[in-house]
Amino acid sequence: MELAFDPAALAEKYRQERDKRLREDGSAQYREITGQFAHFIDDPYAEPISREPLADEVEVVIIGGGFGGLLAGARLREAGVKSLRIIEKGGDFGGTWYW
Repeated sequence: MELAFDPAALAEKYRQERDKRLREDGSAQYREITGQFAHFIDDPYAEPISREPLADEVEVVIIGGGFGGLLAGARLREAGVKSLRIIEKGGDFGGTWYW
C-alpha cells in the first residue's frame, strides 16, 4: 500500500519538534513543594496507607486511573485480557473527576 506521506520524514519532523521542547536540565527544572504549599501534594480525600509492595505478575499494567486508563482497562477486558492492574497515585480512580 502506498502512503500519502513519507514515514521517515514524519518521524524526523516529530523528533525535531520534540527536541525543541526538551530541556538540558531535565527533571532538575522542577522544584520540590515545601513550606506553605507542601499540603498541595496531599490527597485531601484519602488517608495515606502503608503496605508491602505487590509481587504478583500481570499481563498488562496501566499507569493512571483517569478516564483513559479506565477505558483502556475496559477495552482490554473486552479483548480477553484477564490479568491487568491499574496503578493510580490518587486515593481513588477518576482522574480529573476525582480531584
